[in-house]
Amino acid sequence: MSPERVMLWLLAGVTIASFGTWFVQDSVLDAAIAFSILSCVVALIWGATRYEKTLQLSGMKNGGVLNVLTFVAVTAGLTYWCIYFYDFPLVGSILGSIGTNAYIWWTFGMLEPGTPSV
Repeated sequence: MSPERVMLWLLAGVTIASFGTWFVQDSVLDAAIAFSILSCVVALIWGATRYEKTLQLSGMKNGGVLNVLTFVAVTAGLTYWCIYFYDFPLVGSILGSIGTNAYIWWTFGMLEPGTPSV
């Protein structure tokens, strides 16, 4: 089976599971959250199994250990800042910090001179 067909089947399963959540929980918000989380899990697994292609398509190459540690430290600092100053909930602060920091890191990586863009 082709990789594209596998991805379609996985996304179809995510959609069916989300509709099942909607009917069982009787909440569209729970279904949307289930769809979002399951889609992210599928994307992470898919990206991890095709690591070279993921790096090529994202434009990020050879980040190194220091880059990863800096990313984790900045994300932890941003999470603490959101919780301490704005009283955000823990999970929302973590997810928001990871998303914000990942977007900034990816943008910086794409703007670096000397690296080919996608």
